[in-house]
Amino acid sequence: MSHSFNNDFSNTPEKERGLQQIKTEFNGGKMQAFKGSCSFQKLEKVRNMQEALAVKHLKLDVNKSGALHEDSNSLEKFKELMDDLDNLSSEIKNLHKS
Repeated sequence: MSHSFNNDFSNTPEKERGLQQIKTEFNGGKMQAFKGSCSFQKLEKVRNMQEALAVKHLKLDVNKSGALHEDSNSLEKFKELMDDLDNLSSEIKNLHKS
């Protein structure tokens, strides 16, 4: 298998002007990366929720076969994990509605 490289750079100035125009429009508020009410704060909140969920998941008490121990503490942690997963799902759905 051989690789081929683009050796034709004749359209490079045109591409650079196009990218510069996109940057100018974005910085000028004519373009948005996300829909109107979807802010970076909302995205950061979702990321933090995902990280917290991952930590809880790793702390679950499971046995060698991967099954959850059936003591009340483990079951409560599992319930909390599922509630947090539901909250995360709702928050992600809200991002799509924005």
